[in-house]
Amino acid sequence: MISKITKRKDSFFRGRLEESKILFAYRYISLLITSLFYFINDPDHYLGKRIFIIGCLTISAIILSYLYLAKERSNKSIKILLTIETIGNCMLLIPSGGLNGGINSPFVWYSLNTILISSVFLKKIYCWINLSAYLITSSILAYFTTYNGQYLLGLIREESNYILSFIMIVVAIQLWAVYIDKTKEKSKKLEIANKQLEMANNMIIESNDHIKTLYQSINILTSKGNKEGLIKLLFKYTRKITKSHLLFYYDVSEDENKMFSQLDNGFVKSIEEYIQKDLKNILEQKSPVEISISNTRFIMMPVKSNYKDYGILGCKLIHIKEGIIYRNTIYQLQFLSELLSTTFERLSLEEINERLLISEEQNRIANEIHDSVLQRLFSMSCGVFSLIRNLDKYTKEEIEDKLNIIRNTTKTVMKELREKIYGLSWKKAGSDSFVMDIKNYIEDMKRFNGVTIPFNIEGDDELLNCEQKKAFYRIICEGIANAVRHGKAQNIEVSLTIEARVNMLRIIDDGVGFDVSKVTEDKTGGLGLKNLYQLTQSLGGEIKIDSYPGRGTKIQVVIPNKVPVKEGEALV
Repeated sequence: MISKITKRKDSFFRGRLEESKILFAYRYISLLITSLFYFINDPDHYLGKRIFIIGCLTISAIILSYLYLAKERSNKSIKILLTIETIGNCMLLIPSGGLNGGINSPFVWYSLNTILISSVFLKKIYCWINLSAYLITSSILAYFTTYNGQYLLGLIREESNYILSFIMIVVAIQLWAVYIDKTKEKSKKLEIANKQLEMANNMIIESNDHIKTLYQSINILTSKGNKEGLIKLLFKYTRKITKSHLLFYYDVSEDENKMFSQLDNGFVKSIEEYIQKDLKNILEQKSPVEISISNTRFIMMPVKSNYKDYGILGCKLIHIKEGIIYRNTIYQLQFLSELLSTTFERLSLEEINERLLISEEQNRIANEIHDSVLQRLFSMSCGVFSLIRNLDKYTKEEIEDKLNIIRNTTKTVMKELREKIYGLSWKKAGSDSFVMDIKNYIEDMKRFNGVTIPFNIEGDDELLNCEQKKAFYRIICEGIANAVRHGKAQNIEVSLTIEARVNMLRIIDDGVGFDVSKVTEDKTGGLGLKNLYQLTQSLGGEIKIDSYPGRGTKIQVVIPNKVPVKEGEALV
């Protein structure tokens, strides 16, 4: 029974304003105290009359409490209820005031309920109107009952402490109401800020996951020198991070400026014209530039390094300017522009580094050939020239000796050239760092984790270019690491088949397996699998992952081999 009453009470107060709950409690507390004092200290009224007055007041309190709570958000309804209750309280002062008049009635203090309600829910003027009604009614009752219509000023002087205390109480209530209003305003602001912080925090957590994936993906594409692929990848993750579906990148790094966009056709031309008109100023900015086109707000951030301008990254704004999420979007766009500029700079440096390495290797080979082979060839040339000039002077034996010297020198030159060629060829030198690196990694995993990993390679690995070798090495490492770390596998089979047209890698383990769809869809997990997909797709290949809980995992990667087959050459 008690639990049912408690549940009903909780459901009744659910969703009510805190001020209404406080006023509800004060009404019954003040009713109890004033009724008690009236019942004990008023000998002028007989018992039945006192019980009747208290009963009527209790019934009205119950009804009014319910109505005030039900209509707490309607100022018009509160004004009507206040008017009715004020009139009722004024009438109550007549029968409960005794011989001394309404001014001495204990229910005068119960009247503070209407003053409190008007202070909290209505304008301050209503509070003073309410107070004036009570003071005037009490004074009139006392004037005609106690003083018999004489000495009004004397009445005011005699009851000045009472009147002053009532006024000061109302002033205190007014100040309390002002404090409540300010507290409510601050509470609303804090509530809004808290919601924005929660949203921003969730966005940051989600953004961090996207940024981790973006960073690894950029590393893959940077190694391939794929600039357009980088921009497409940037669009994909910028859309996820900023929640904006209208994105653009204006490239100024080439001889001819170019716009990459995921915008509506109506915006592309307008934004491009705006950028072209103010390009120099935008590129000089260190903070984001906000523009409005067709009542749609866009924000742009220059992508540049200390010595070169690469372009302008921008997106549509979907949040108000003063909000926390807006500022978070600004910071994210700044970070993405810095990441993109760093990536382009790295891409440029890697291209330069690759050319320098080639040039350095060419110089090294040229110097080695010049220092040894060319010197010997020059001496051979001189020997042949000398032999021709002195052919008539030499005997047959001397000519034979000279030719033997030239032949030995030729053998030495051929040997040195062969050493240089073998030194540049994995196959001729008898060692292949690609295969050795894979085997070394597998041996380390076997030694540290106590697992069995047979590795088999078929075909000529010289058909693979450098990027394919890097990709296969990383896929093998990622696949084995996942099988050991997450799959708890004890047996992992790795096989690589290299053919003229396609290359196939298989990684099969006997681990615990997993649900592929759940892991790939999970925003906070599956980063290793995403790397496998991106590595494969970056080389135009396909990947298939078969796995079920309790049944192990099978990974199959197929990457096309771009080495052309010569006419008449048999396919492997």
